[in-house]
Amino acid sequence: MQTTAKNHLCFSRGDAEDFLYRQAEYIDTRDYEAWINLFMPNATYWIPARAGDTDPKTQLSFLFDDVPSMAARCERLLDHGTGGQQPITRSSHVIGNVRIVATNDDGSVVVRSRFHVTQFRRDAFKHYVGSYTHHLARCDEGDWKIRSQRVDLIDSDGIHDAILQVYL
Repeated sequence: MQTTAKNHLCFSRGDAEDFLYRQAEYIDTRDYEAWINLFMPNATYWIPARAGDTDPKTQLSFLFDDVPSMAARCERLLDHGTGGQQPITRSSHVIGNVRIVATNDDGSVVVRSRFHVTQFRRDAFKHYVGSYTHHLARCDEGDWKIRSQRVDLIDSDGIHDAILQVYL
């Protein structure tokens, strides 16, 4: 059962903002090990190809990774021999409109936010804009971790000229 976030005192909007800002900073500074450590071992990261999609296992996705896939992708991004990352992609995340939209009986929370990501590589900028939905839960150590992250691009139904290599 879900309740409104206003009744949940253990995780504030400020806590959610700090968590999301830290996640963005890890990606922007290419600290992928710290970034992956924000996820639970069975977590998923999903960028659906259509806004209304509900099942990444049966519907087309731009990206659908589990933690082992994320770790492998991050290793490739950090490997100086990876041709697709010569020169490396640099990014800047701006996160806003952070809201806790639900708390669950198990103490987990659902956080929604908006983002604007700018990536720069080979003298070209790419811009990605959309919304995040994070399902966060407390792990045994007391830290908050990502159970799942959904990234909805506002132009998901548009033409995309490149495969997403770097996480949004």
